[in-house]
Amino acid sequence: MHALTILKGKDFWTARRRLFAGVSPGRRPGRLPGGHIADRADLKKAITLCRDCLPKFSSAKAGYVTKRNLPFVSGRCDGCGHYTERGHLLVHHTLANLM
Repeated sequence: MHALTILKGKDFWTARRRLFAGVSPGRRPGRLPGGHIADRADLKKAITLCRDCLPKFSSAKAGYVTKRNLPFVSGRCDGCGHYTERGHLLVHHTLANLM
């Protein structure tokens, strides 16, 4: 039997690192925004879009709906990557009633 190897010590996992461990890194540099959003739509993940990127995404065709109880959200737009105070949260229609 092999010995257990510890890759990271207890001091490595601070509260800040645990918080940011689950954050999506976003779109890779050089990748088109449409491909990144299409990948998120295929995985049925929530999509945040600013008012400029919202008309470019066909939410009905992809099976996404806007959450009515959350009219606007703050965060980074998945399309252009800019921070927006009034972004639109789109969720897949199968998950819309669960939230």
